[in-house]
Amino acid sequence: MRRSLIGLLGLLAIFACGGGEDGGESTSGDAVVVDMFDNRYEFTEVNVTVGGTVTFVGAGRNPHNAVAADGSWSTEDVFGSLEQLEGDEAVLTFDEPGEYPFFCTFHGNADGDGMAGTLVVGPAAE
Repeated sequence: MRRSLIGLLGLLAIFACGGGEDGGESTSGDAVVVDMFDNRYEFTEVNVTVGGTVTFVGAGRNPHNAVAADGSWSTEDVFGSLEQLEGDEAVLTFDEPGEYPFFCTFHGNADGDGMAGTLVVGPAAE
């Protein structure tokens, strides 16, 4: 009985803290947060509504960033540096619908290799 209770408490703690480091392949909403871990983004597909925000947060030991493959936006635009370290945040607002591949200039490339993902800006779900 005691082991069952301890196990149950452990599971509750895991769920309350959001589980492990890997949040999944995609996320969506009006205000999305994407952690930039060492050599990977928390999500490889990010969906945000038109006018919504994406907050890119440094969550690893190494510097990271997020840059659109077509050069249309970058975390540097709002953060002021391409090097975001642990705890640094860059909040970007997206007003134009479209699909924007992005990458980390330190650990990926515009071709989608390495640390890369896709941002989809679209209408709110009904």
